[in-house]
Formats: sequence, structure tokens, C-alpha cells
Amino acid sequence: MKEPTTATPPCAPGTTPELAPRGDAFPSWLALIIALAALGSGLQLMAMGGHDPVGAGILLLVVALAFTAVALAQGAYGPDAEGPLDLSARLGLGLLGGILGAVAVRVASWITVQAGLLALLGVRVAGWEEAALLGLRGGTALFWGAAFGVLYPYVPGRTAAAKGLVAGTLGALYLLFKTLPLDLGAGWLGVGVGSFAFVAVLLFGVLWGLICAATLSWGSRGDQVPTSRYLGEPAA
Repeated sequence: MKEPTTATPPCAPGTTPELAPRGDAFPSWLALIIALAALGSGLQLMAMGGHDPVGAGILLLVVALAFTAVALAQGAYGPDAEGPLDLSARLGLGLLGGILGAVAVRVASWITVQAGLLALLGVRVAGWEEAALLGLRGGTALFWGAAFGVLYPYVPGRTAAAKGLVAGTLGALYLLFKTLPLDLGAGWLGVGVGSFAFVAVLLFGVLWGLICAATLSWGSRGDQVPTSRYLGEPAA
């Protein structure tokens, strides 16, 4: 005897049927680990220079982007699932907060140089432009801002200020153990420009993190985030 079959209801015109996933999803934590490993290796190869290393670095960056997409695809996104501060809003606000934080670091570096505060720490810089190298800036600040925005709900801390403190400290550690010694030749912890340069780096990093977190926190209040609305939805 034939088993009864259930007919699939036809879709309404202009719509697409919902496709149920088949099989087990690729673990998001593993995809994120692979993405971070590929990103670090790719950046390292590109920093080496040369035709072959740069080509391999670009391929690894593509792999990092692909596995990042796999990791993000495991969750439900959009204003209906996440509220006003959804993934698209966090990404845009993170980029904005990153550049605002970089501007704040430049202003702070100018003030500290003019007031002689860096000299009190024994930091030897010719001017505020060199002092600004002790903080996140430019493209680096944008990258960190975007990453902070994407990971904002998962960053430890109950308040925006606490999350900003964590992000800023991580950014400062990146400067102290990667940018200053490897890219600028200023020694580990920036000892090449002063024994207490790490204090200025940490303060600038925290300032950047707080500004970026404040920008994301502003976006979570009220209906002030246009990116959280669907494109066809009229503004209230």
C-alpha cells in the first residue's frame, strides 16, 4: 500500500519557497578560527612583499572572508531577530566609531604634546603627528571598528563603556606587540620611543575604544539607526 504524500502548497506569485537546510551546519566557532588564522597569515605574507608572498596573502584573505561569511551565516540576523542594533547597523556604526575614535586619538595626541604630558613619561616624539602613531589610526582604526561592531554583542562587559575598555585594550596590545615593534621598529612595548610609552598607548587605545563603543551605544537607543530599516520601509 502506498504511503500518503503531502503536497507542497504552491508559492504566491513573486515569492520564493523556503528551503530547509540539509545535513549538519559547519561549526561557526571552527569557521571563525580558520578565518582568523587565514587573516593573520595573509597579512603576514603581504607584509613580506614580493610577487609570490603577496599573491598567496591575497588568496588567504579571500579564504578568511569566505569563512567569516560561513561563521556569520549560522545565526539569525536582521532587525526582526536582533532588534534595532542588527548586524548591518553594527557594521556601519562600528566603521563610524572607528574613524571617530581615530580623530579623537589625533586630538588627544596633539593636546598631550602641547601640554608636555608625553615628555613627562619620557616619550620622545618630534610632534603630534608622531605621537598619533601611538594610537589606532586610519585604515587600522576602520578595520578594528568594523570588527568591534560585528562582535559587539559578544564582547565582555555589561555596559558600552566596559565593552569599549575591552576593545581599546586589545587594540593597544596590537599596537604594543605588532605595530610598534614589527612595523615601526620601535621595540616591544614601544621602548624605542620611551620606557613608559606603553602607558600612552594604553590610554590612547582606551580612548579609541570608548569613542567607538559610545557610537554603537548611541545606535541602540531609539529609532536613530536608518540601516536597521528595510530598504523599502518608509521612515516613521
